[in-house]
Order: sequence, then C-alpha cells, then structure tokens
Amino acid sequence: MLNQAEADITFSKFLNIDKTFRTKFDIDFIKSVHKHIFEDIFDWAGEFRSVPIVKEEVVLPGLSLNYAESQDIPQKLEAVLNKMNNTDWDALPLEEKSMEFTKQLAQFWLVHSFRDGNTRTTLTFASKFSKEHGFPLDLSCLLDELSRKTNADGKITRFSIRDKFVLAAIPEEFSPEPQHLNFLIHKAMVSGISKNIEALQNTLNTTSQNRNDDDGR
Repeated sequence: MLNQAEADITFSKFLNIDKTFRTKFDIDFIKSVHKHIFEDIFDWAGEFRSVPIVKEEVVLPGLSLNYAESQDIPQKLEAVLNKMNNTDWDALPLEEKSMEFTKQLAQFWLVHSFRDGNTRTTLTFASKFSKEHGFPLDLSCLLDELSRKTNADGKITRFSIRDKFVLAAIPEEFSPEPQHLNFLIHKAMVSGISKNIEALQNTLNTTSQNRNDDDGR
C-alpha cells in the first residue's frame, strides 16, 4: 500500500514538473528536482546523501556498482553536468545523440546523489534537459519501464529501466552494455520529437485557420 502511495505521489509530481522550475542545469537544480518529487515522502528530500550506498544488483548478479562516496558527490555531479552542458547536441545525428545522451545520463545516475529516488530524479532531469536542448523525450516511454515484470513463477520477464541504467554504468574495463538503456532513450527521443512536431503543426494550422476566419469577416 505504501509503495503504491509513493508511486502515485511521485507520478503526479512528474506530470507537473514543467510548471515548477526555471531551467538552469546545475547542482541546485538537481536538488530542487529531487525535493519536488519526494518532499511529501522523505524528510531529507533535496539533500545529498551523507552515507555510503551499496545495492545488490539483479543484473550483475548480486554485486553492487561503485557509487560515488558521499563527500565526492558535488564534484562528480558537477563534472557530469559540465560535460552535458558543453556537448554540442545540435551537431550530433539522432543515432549518435541518443547513444551519447544515454552514456552521459548513465554517469549522472551512477553518482547516486540521494539515498533513494535516483532513477526517478534522473528521468525527470533527462526530460527537462532534452526538451531544453531540442530533442524532447516522451517521458511516458520511460515511466512505463520503471518496474520489473515477472510471471506467475516469479521469473523476470522484463527488466526495469533501473536495471538498464546499471548495465550502462558498468565501468569501462568490465564492458558496459548501454545498448539496452539506449533502446529506451532512442524510443523516447523519436516519440518526443514526433509529438513536438505534431503539436507545432497543430498550432500553425490553428493560427492559419484563425487568420483566415479574421480575413473573411
């Protein structure tokens, strides 16, 4: 029941995120995003963790990634944000843009800045950042993948988007697998761009129709 309540609250926060923030992609923005999503759930919403974090990952299996030490969070997050903010996204073809965004997003996620809610914060950040840089993601494509699916025997039939972040964030020497996460990011990117073009076309058509109606009066 509590998990469902948390899911309902955070989903509603996803839906109104665009109404809440000015856009400057820095550390304060990341804290604000986390606070916005989780302030009704965690007393420490918006605060970087001050403790180590270890999570046994199903896809590793049972091992944990090396998440950032708590004292290194600001420095590591700043480095990722600087790279993202200084990438010439307009110069990249769609396929390259999708993979580059996937890899950089995986490094953003790997910092694991908060005690909980890192994946949802990352997805919200991704949605805002991509929209600002001209390749809006269809967030619904990603939110649909938040949970694992299992069959009646408990066997996993679909891994979660968090599992795919884990695979993408594996250190280089151990052969990361960003293609699984990239499949979802690319799908969301194509759908988001398509919807954006459709919305723009509808606006143009409405404007043109209104102008014709005015001319006919």
